[in-house]
Amino acid sequence: MTNQNSPPPIGRLLKENNLVTEEHIQFALVEQKATGELMGECLMRLGLVTDTQLARVLADQAGISFIDLSAFIPDKDVLAMIPANMARQKQVLPLWQKEGKLHVAVPDPYDQSPAEAVFRYAGVAPVLHVGAATQLRKLIERFYYLLENPIEDRINEVTSSLKINPAAEVDVDALTTHLLAEAISVRATDVHISPSDISSRINFRIDGVMRLAHVLSSSIHSRLVTNIKVKSGMDISEKRKPQDGRMHFEFLGDEFDIRVSSVRSSSGENVVMRLLGAGSAAVVMGDIGFEGDQYRLIKSLLSKPNGIFLVTGPTGSGKTTTLYAALRAQDVIHKNIVSVEDPIEIEFNMIRQTQVNSKAGYTFASAIKTFLRQDPDVILVGEIRDEETAVMATRAALTGHLVLSTLHANSAAGALARLNDLGISRYLMSTALVGIMAQRLFRKLCVRCRERYEPSPQERDALNLPEDGTYYRAAGCRDCGNTGYLGRMAVAEVLPVTGIINELIASDASIVEIETAAREDGFYDMQEAGRRKVIAGETSVEEFVRVLG
Repeated sequence: MTNQNSPPPIGRLLKENNLVTEEHIQFALVEQKATGELMGECLMRLGLVTDTQLARVLADQAGISFIDLSAFIPDKDVLAMIPANMARQKQVLPLWQKEGKLHVAVPDPYDQSPAEAVFRYAGVAPVLHVGAATQLRKLIERFYYLLENPIEDRINEVTSSLKINPAAEVDVDALTTHLLAEAISVRATDVHISPSDISSRINFRIDGVMRLAHVLSSSIHSRLVTNIKVKSGMDISEKRKPQDGRMHFEFLGDEFDIRVSSVRSSSGENVVMRLLGAGSAAVVMGDIGFEGDQYRLIKSLLSKPNGIFLVTGPTGSGKTTTLYAALRAQDVIHKNIVSVEDPIEIEFNMIRQTQVNSKAGYTFASAIKTFLRQDPDVILVGEIRDEETAVMATRAALTGHLVLSTLHANSAAGALARLNDLGISRYLMSTALVGIMAQRLFRKLCVRCRERYEPSPQERDALNLPEDGTYYRAAGCRDCGNTGYLGRMAVAEVLPVTGIINELIASDASIVEIETAAREDGFYDMQEAGRRKVIAGETSVEEFVRVLG
């Protein structure tokens, strides 16, 4: 029923899989003397390895499958097969039932007690899958809380009450809490509250796509908006001008930073809340979705001792996640790494993280000035959004530091024009830049329900798809919420600023000339990267068109 072998030492196991070095282990041993932690716990706390990496290694060693739970949606009936107190105590999460066996996720494949407890209680033989410990612990708390406290039912009760009596008394504060908790539980990144003449629509953005979650009576709209504005420090008496605010929200021990925006529409105030923070997970570069040659090129560019490496793309394209992964690729033991972020989304113990505070005058630009007196090797700047920050980042790169940052631009080469707009000359760009990457996020096809099909001649021609390929499209099942997609991956283009590209930038060549020369040297754009994902069966033609047109 379970693996009977003794677990090998975690440090040795990680070292054998080239995830840590002997130096990392020795560094962690010194920390252990002060903290008393287990080796795996210490390495994870320091950020030298992620719990996902550790779980994959343990699963492989024990001969048990690893499961990524980041996009997992539980079946309530299966969840109820194991009581909440047992799930919490044994750290076991019911996944699904198939052919008379209950599939469950556990953090440690060598611990027999969860499987034995499941067998005794449920009376069925469990099939073990290994999940990341931190992720598993959070999801057990979240899923069982939602099972015991059905938030959607509470919101539906409000909807029914207002339908009968639009002036009914409603606990608006509780309604706001319920909406945010539900948004977090379904992995939404944004909550939209939009008024119409007779209703207030609640939409969640999940995996980049808007989905209608609830429709409330218009009688509750102004009360709900007022409650949100109060929580986010906005002026409730001002309803004509656009406003921005921020608030913090705690859900089952996780704290979220929420950015709030309001704007007046013809039917009332429209509010959008963007959820940032605890929903983010530690990610390594190899798990983001880059093509193999792109991954090797990015690692090469990040090994440079100085210069600027930029990640570009629109809001919500995964730029920050990629930057965090880039930090994990650095030698955090021997380098002094500092960051200024807005806000800090993932805690990374081995770097000095700071957060923008505009009221105190601590901006991206002023932070770089301060960092230069802190003897840094690597500087992460959350975003280059103004001329002062662009100038300071360039200065830092030219004085011997590696600067990682994001920039809003539609393509890698397009970032050159954007930097020019921010006052950076082409000559300085050619001297300071080491590489530019542009990326978008594609939804991944749900592997449980995707269906094979033959693309139309128009689809083949548009994407230049091979005739002998195997192609899939979205179908929809319970596991993916009937969308046909589950989770997202990055699709990118990577432009190294070396050799001829460097010369063309310095000589003020056009974007077309630069991209043409880059292609001759092996560069390919996001369209080609996306095409490869379609051919590999990871996404669909429909998703390609939705994201890239």
